[in-house]
Amino acid sequence: MNRTSRLATAVAVSGAIAAVGVAMSAATAQANPYQAPTTTWCPGEALPFQNIEWDMNGCHTWFMTPTGTGNVRMVDLQGSPLGSFISADIPAPILTPPPPPAPLPFGTPFCSPRGSLFIIGPICDEIGVDMPPGSVRR
Repeated sequence: MNRTSRLATAVAVSGAIAAVGVAMSAATAQANPYQAPTTTWCPGEALPFQNIEWDMNGCHTWFMTPTGTGNVRMVDLQGSPLGSFISADIPAPILTPPPPPAPLPFGTPFCSPRGSLFIIGPICDEIGVDMPPGSVRR
């Protein structure tokens, strides 16, 4: 074997090993809980949102919540209170990813999208794809 063929063999073998590793890691993936992302604001920095009213003399670690569930006072331009979507100075909640989507019901036609600049309807079952298996009756 010459030097070029040995190099090509080494590259092919290492690529195959990497592909097997990626496939195995994808097969064992799990939905692990994670902490909501937080941000820190300190005096002298721009406010994250202009309608926040909190202590301007100390740093705050904050995160976003659904509207109306935050603990930071927020006001509109006239000073009227708003439903807060910011929580600060408390531990961020532990979140879990949503479950995977349910499989398509039997008989759902496969539709491929068409067009990006023009509004054109999708092509359904015209390309011979049977998704899920058995949904296309011939």
